[in-house]
Amino acid sequence: MPLFGNNRRTAERTTRRRHHIFTRKDPDRVAGGYKAALSNPNTTRRGRKRAKAELRMMGRGNEAHVSFMTKIKRALGIRSSPTSTQQRTRRGRF
Repeated sequence: MPLFGNNRRTAERTTRRRHHIFTRKDPDRVAGGYKAALSNPNTTRRGRKRAKAELRMMGRGNEAHVSFMTKIKRALGIRSSPTSTQQRTRRGRF
């Protein structure tokens, strides 16, 4: 008799696999994530290389192109919305 669990595999425990049919990944959203990784300045070189390879494997090799302006901004560390120009609201205690 097992102390910490049950080793039986019964049919009642296989219902979890059927649930996965309805939760498939949207390929457009997956590709969008890879494209965002290409333009994100915080992504490593290895991550960008992986994102390009994944886009090419999905048949979206033409979307793996990073614009010249994005490359310049990444090299100089320029962001779209610098934190120094954003207005921050102060929240008081009272």
